[in-house]
Order: sequence, then C-alpha cells, then structure tokens
Amino acid sequence: MILPTLRSTVPALLLALALLIPRALAAEGGLPAKFAGTYRIAEWRELEARGIHHFFYLHPGGRFYLAGEWPNNETSRFGGAWSVQGDRLHLVGVADVKTNQGAWRIPFQRSFRMETTADGLRLSPLPEKNRFGLMGWPNAFVHFRGTPAVNIPGGRLPVDEAGLAALSEALSPAKP
Repeated sequence: MILPTLRSTVPALLLALALLIPRALAAEGGLPAKFAGTYRIAEWRELEARGIHHFFYLHPGGRFYLAGEWPNNETSRFGGAWSVQGDRLHLVGVADVKTNQGAWRIPFQRSFRMETTADGLRLSPLPEKNRFGLMGWPNAFVHFRGTPAVNIPGGRLPVDEAGLAALSEALSPAKP
C-alpha cells in the first residue's frame, strides 16, 4: 500500500521542486521573483474577441518571452532578459517582427512603470516610437497569474516555464 502511494507522490514532489527552485534562485540573485508570471494587456478580452493576441511572460529566472498574433497582419516574437530598478521594469533582447508590411529582426529595449492597482500589478510602457508591432503598443499590461498562461492560438508556443525560457534563450542567447 505504501509503494503505490510513494510512486504517485514522488513525481508530484519533484514537479513542485522544479517549479519552486527557479523562483528561489531568482530571489537570491536579486531578481524580484514576485514580478514573474504572465501579464495580459489591459483590454485583452476585447482584443482577443477581434482576433488580436498579446502574450507577455516574465520567467522567474530572469528571461522574458513576448508574442503577438494578429491573423493576416502580424506574428511577432521577443526574447531576452528582464530586470527591475525602483519602479521600472526593463526588457532587453531581440524583436522578431513579421507583418503584412514587411519583417525585421532588431535589438529590443523597452521599459515599463510598475504600479499596484486594484486589478493587481500594472506595467505601463514608457512612451517611445513603436518599432515593435503589437508589442510596442502604448497599452498597459496587468499581472494575470504567476505561471504561464499562453493565449496565442494554434498551439505553437510551449505552455511551461522551461519551454518559454528555452524560446527566449534561442531568440536572444546572451543575457544582455
């Protein structure tokens, strides 16, 4: 009776440790792990009803992965490293934007003002000229949950932390 219980409990414990260890390491390394997780653009329900999707994920290990989808208009992917200084979140990496107007792959830097609101942690982008397609919009993002919540249609993105970190690393291999 104990052996079957152990067989089902050990994998669950290993999974829990695999999810908690990166968060603890991020906190020890100075990254505020409390900011990690999925953010949704403030008007996400209305935008998704029109077929426009924004995915914004801060990995607890210091990587980020962003994606934008607008059928027949744009597919964009961004990866790199994130940091926090005071009330600012900074993203540095690579943008790979493909639109019906052309495609480009360029260095990506974007900063957001962080504030706590009734809806949760809100990231408001600092104004700048948009060279980043859907992910360059001036709309704020609100913390949705602490784990990945991929909302890009088609199942082309992994739904786990490790898979998203690997995509970020593949797009922007060196931590800036």
